[in-house]
Amino acid sequence: MSDADAVENQLRQARQALDDASGAREADLSDAVVVNRLYYACFHAAQAVLYDRGHEPESYGGVLSLFGSEVVAAGDADRDRGRFLNDLSTLRKQAEYGYAQVDEDVDALLAETEPFVETMERLTE
Repeated sequence: MSDADAVENQLRQARQALDDASGAREADLSDAVVVNRLYYACFHAAQAVLYDRGHEPESYGGVLSLFGSEVVAAGDADRDRGRFLNDLSTLRKQAEYGYAQVDEDVDALLAETEPFVETMERLTE
């Protein structure tokens, strides 16, 4: 798969996860399901930017770390975007592994995820 194909694949997955999150929220599914899809929307969008810059992270942690060091530190995304991605990662783990209840405003998370994905799409153009 070429770098351009990998970027487009990640952006497609990001948009699909965002659509899934919106649909899950509208269907009144659990906050855990919505948070999962929001995290993956941001994760795939961040990974698209990294692929676009020639990086190939090999783990979830690698994406988070490289996003901070290569995108946020470069000034291409603000620190709030990096913090948001990390916060969603923590929330996803709470939701999936059940060690803490998700106690967040899921609608606010959804509202913040869409501009995150859009920003990452712009960074790959």
